[in-house]
Amino acid sequence: MSLRHVGATTFAAGLFVCVVSAVTVGVAWGGTDAFCPGARRLTEYAILGIEGVPPTVRYTDGCNEFALSPAVQWSGLATVVGLALAAVGQAAAE
Repeated sequence: MSLRHVGATTFAAGLFVCVVSAVTVGVAWGGTDAFCPGARRLTEYAILGIEGVPPTVRYTDGCNEFALSPAVQWSGLATVVGLALAAVGQAAAE
């Protein structure tokens, strides 16, 4: 099996798990629940921090703080790695 096929398979599996887990469980794993008047603008969203053990990505919508679901994090990482492997495999094949 070539590197391109391994990358494409990893990309597809990661993307599938990421979408299914985001739809069924949700993207946010936990968060604060404060009332925020008015609509949230896209410019108010920001990454607050990335922690090492356990790997956690925290972000804010300008009012509340959330933690990204580990299933979405790991499957998203697998998607990116698969895309990189497929690109390297494609470049090596030509």
